[in-house]
Amino acid sequence: MNIADFRNRQNLAIYLAAVALVVSLASFGRSNSPNPSAHENDDSSWRSERQYPPLVFSGSSWLDCSISSSANGRQIMTTTSGQGFTFDATMLPIQNGKVQLRGQTGMMYKFDSFPTAAVKAHFTGLGDGMITEMKSEVEVSVARFKQPDGAGTAIHFTAADIAADSAYVEFTGVFVRTRDRKPFPFRVLFGRVRDGSGTVVPTNAAADTMILRKQVTLGSVRFPVTVTTALYEAEDNVAKLKLP
Repeated sequence: MNIADFRNRQNLAIYLAAVALVVSLASFGRSNSPNPSAHENDDSSWRSERQYPPLVFSGSSWLDCSISSSANGRQIMTTTSGQGFTFDATMLPIQNGKVQLRGQTGMMYKFDSFPTAAVKAHFTGLGDGMITEMKSEVEVSVARFKQPDGAGTAIHFTAADIAADSAYVEFTGVFVRTRDRKPFPFRVLFGRVRDGSGTVVPTNAAADTMILRKQVTLGSVRFPVTVTTALYEAEDNVAKLKLP
């Protein structure tokens, strides 16, 4: 997925329904594929977790992410209402961070990132646990920015500078609940950003280059971001009903 998939989704209800449908169809294809998956050594568990459509939750959260290409970073997600994750993760240095200037005023940056180790987390309604697998995918486009010290130096922007529906933040992984060791494969998607700011430092003055480091806050306690989370759960003792 990328930013383009979300540019035309203006209605939140349509957006949430689309997320649920896409995730459900993806799980169906994966569970019925003849090709081995990453969980081929535990195929029965993999299938049981995806026997039924995912649980889809909506919550309000904010994200604080400081990350670098040369040192460990930090990613903090806080859910303020509704259902969602709260965690504080140490992140590995990014390897593929890209920043691109567009025209005279626009800018885009994107990267994938991964925690250094399993992450303690809380999911509202499910309880405490550990995120044992996780990938973060981020792509943000801004319509305008400030670079007061000139080309190759720090680029600054605010939430108001982010192009409409052009902040794509996705977390994919597995959350294992502490009390019963039950795994919940998940996908988290952040919605429209109303508050926040960011600084992206490029490695050089080229218009298309790599990210040296970045610090971005999406949302705030006052104006959090609407976040959609899809969670798979294995269900026991579901009655098999006889057809009439």
